[in-house]
Amino acid sequence: MNGAVTESLILELEDRRFQATIGADMPTLNALIAEDLRYVHSNGESEDKAEFLRKLASGERRYSHYEALSRGLRREGGFAFVHGLARVGLLRATGPLEMRLAYTAIYREAPAPRLMAWHSTKAA
Repeated sequence: MNGAVTESLILELEDRRFQATIGADMPTLNALIAEDLRYVHSNGESEDKAEFLRKLASGERRYSHYEALSRGLRREGGFAFVHGLARVGLLRATGPLEMRLAYTAIYREAPAPRLMAWHSTKAA
């Protein structure tokens, strides 16, 4: 990626990742997610990159929307830490599920910013 890594770039990449998750856009997700990803869902389920992408690609996990409601960002030692609140719609066989999630996303900034960790919990 050309140019300096800025806070606005990290948040732009996060928005692109949210949209790619909704659309199950595997090439974009593959580019935005680190190989050593650890993704912890709000139900406690933990996945690596391969499992996270497999479930999206197969349609086993489908999202109708994914949007940040508020976010804060802190950078330290080559990492960007995003703490936020998101509104998420999950499409399930048993019916849609609407959630508000409090989350932490960690991006490794070099060689190009990529999501390396996500942890969320249901919020009131």
